[in-house]
Amino acid sequence: MAVFTLGFVFLFILVAGGLRSVEVGCQNTQKIYVRDMWLCAVISYAVALTGFSIFLLISVLVSKSPWPTLADLRHMPWWAPFGGLVGGVAVIGMITVAKYVGVATFNAVVIVSEMLVALVMDDLGLMGFATRHASAPRLVAAALICAAVYLMAKDSGEADSVPAVAIERVSR
Repeated sequence: MAVFTLGFVFLFILVAGGLRSVEVGCQNTQKIYVRDMWLCAVISYAVALTGFSIFLLISVLVSKSPWPTLADLRHMPWWAPFGGLVGGVAVIGMITVAKYVGVATFNAVVIVSEMLVALVMDDLGLMGFATRHASAPRLVAAALICAAVYLMAKDSGEADSVPAVAIERVSR
């Protein structure tokens, strides 16, 4: 992959990762007003479905790319469509526990869990990914990230103040 293209890939990953923190804020704020984690999750996915449906429509109109055939769908692994449901577990985590530890610690712990599972997936070449062995440098990097998350979590005690949005909700 060209260095220029790889730079855009990493830029996209950085933006997407930063948006995860914004997502945590959206989910927690929504929970204050909606008061039910399952309804929050349904609303979040309904908004996402609407947005992605619009992007799909635009994509179909602009690119005219072919749709999958029935044979394509029959050959797809049974577990492939469950990505959104698996991602829903992260949404429930955002809604239920992020407020107790803060956005930074929540995301740091999520990053560690993602990284550890990803190291195993890469090492074994699971779920369609090419094998990338858990080499010594990768394991050292994982250990350093775990140490950094420990320091982040250790300092995530009680919040200094009540969020303004929570005060606004209670004062109504």
